Amino acid sequence: MSTPPPYPGSGEQPRPDAGGPPHGGPSPDPGQYPGGQYPGGQYPGGQYPGNQYPGGQYPGNQYPGNQYPGNQYPPGQYPPPPQYPAGQYPPQYPPGQYPPQGAYPGGQPAYAAADPLVAMSFSDWWAKVIGVLTRSWQPLLFIQLATVVPGMIIVAVGTAAAGTESTAVSVGAAVVGLLGAVVLFVVALLAQGASVYVVGKQASGQEVGAGPALTFAAGRALPLLGWGLLAGLLVAVGLILLIIPGLYLIVVFAASLTGVIMFERAGIGRTFALVNPAFGQTLGRLLTFMLAAIVYSAIAGAIVSALVGPTGFVSDLLRNILSLPVTFASVGVAVVTYATLRNRENPAITTPALAAELDRMF
Repeated sequence: MSTPPPYPGSGEQPRPDAGGPPHGGPSPDPGQYPGGQYPGGQYPGGQYPGNQYPGGQYPGNQYPGNQYPGNQYPPGQYPPPPQYPAGQYPPQYPPGQYPPQGAYPGGQPAYAAADPLVAMSFSDWWAKVIGVLTRSWQPLLFIQLATVVPGMIIVAVGTAAAGTESTAVSVGAAVVGLLGAVVLFVVALLAQGASVYVVGKQASGQEVGAGPALTFAAGRALPLLGWGLLAGLLVAVGLILLIIPGLYLIVVFAASLTGVIMFERAGIGRTFALVNPAFGQTLGRLLTFMLAAIVYSAIAGAIVSALVGPTGFVSDLLRNILSLPVTFASVGVAVVTYATLRNRENPAITTPALAAELDRMF
């Protein structure tokens, strides 16, 4: 039985036995008061005057057992730390907000592994790219069918007609093919912008409509065109001069240029600050994707050649259509690589933060 408190206002320590008098002093002789009752208020065993505090219970808020007021715990006993299931965040860091880099071992919070776009390792990078394909292949296919495929058909028609014996037909077909190539390039920019928007939004769990995606793509098409042309010129100069600078620029621009333009609305100089601190791992990841794309394209080309022949309108069209999975994967590679680089630079940048950046005004 727990020790009862002192009689209210007496300032005296209680006796350890519940049957002692509430005001302190010596206990009566056994049998002096029958049934454990005392003179005056007649307080039956263990009960006390006033609010009548039964054994082990205390006045006020009634703190039974080992519970104490004011969140006080006995010496050496402390409340257990809160537990957060996988994927949930402590209350001081809402989703999308993380403590500064270095606050966790390795510089990355453990729960960042659950982020759908931020990769924690080489295998996780591939898993996140495949996750993009699994999650967003339907809207990506729709975007390609609505934009790129018509341009592919025009180019294929022009290429096939240019091979005819008639000079007039050949010239006309060449003009059509050239215009088709320009159209294909422009709609490819729109498709790229819309695809990045879809991937970023769906990764954060948001529904994506065709209208907002195309609006976003139209707003970023010109910056993507301008910076893309400059990047291509720099790569060409680098390849012509010493080759290695050109290869370096290819890695930097392939890893981050699309993300820098689409998410940050920044220029080409920003790409170097993102990629240089992690150039080695970025190079390795992009090389594996390039090798996988080459192998896939070779297999697809061999199948098309075996079915319809190596050249011709149908052959070119089928090759272009079969290349769509590589196009989808390249969007995933660009977004996952960029998101990983941003998170490495600042762990507060996660998928929810990137999705919010897509909605900022132009």
